[in-house]
Amino acid sequence: MKLNLKATTKEQQRIKAYLEENASEILAEKINNGVRIQKDGKMLLNKKTLDGFLKFACDEAKKQAEKGASCACIDDDVVFGWAVHYFEEDSIEGTLFGENGAEYRPEKVVRQSPAPSVSLPPKEKAPQMSLFDMLDTGSAAEEQKPFPRPLNRTLPKNTKNRPKRNGGKFSRRLPKKNGNASMTANIG
Repeated sequence: MKLNLKATTKEQQRIKAYLEENASEILAEKINNGVRIQKDGKMLLNKKTLDGFLKFACDEAKKQAEKGASCACIDDDVVFGWAVHYFEEDSIEGTLFGENGAEYRPEKVVRQSPAPSVSLPPKEKAPQMSLFDMLDTGSAAEEQKPFPRPLNRTLPKNTKNRPKRNGGKFSRRLPKKNGNASMTANIG
């Protein structure tokens, strides 16, 4: 029996040949003319193709593959059985066409729901502590020691006391208390 299926690959030609040899008149009628179904309140024509079947067959093979496997070996008889099932079963959708013959695309329903308003209670900020608050934490009986004063030393501006680079280390010439000779002290 002649079927109105377009076979573009060798695999599709084998499946088409099998279906033409083994399809009943009812199955041939479904393949050639499609099946009327109702979807979204509209009457549509469900037509199936060999491309759609190959997608279906790949999905079925993935179901039979072992977990973690990237391929599956399926017998020809099983694939031919899937082909009959795919074209015979009305609940499997192929390409849907409207009554005017144009391909049906379901309308996307955009639901506008009000954005949920979330009101968070105002955060209570803890007062920032100051250094004076930390000083007041001690008891009154304790005697508070004053902080040591930083030393304000400045180097003399003469060149003898400036740091010099000597063999990768800094050194400073320090004046000797006795006489004019100078000593070198390594720093660092």
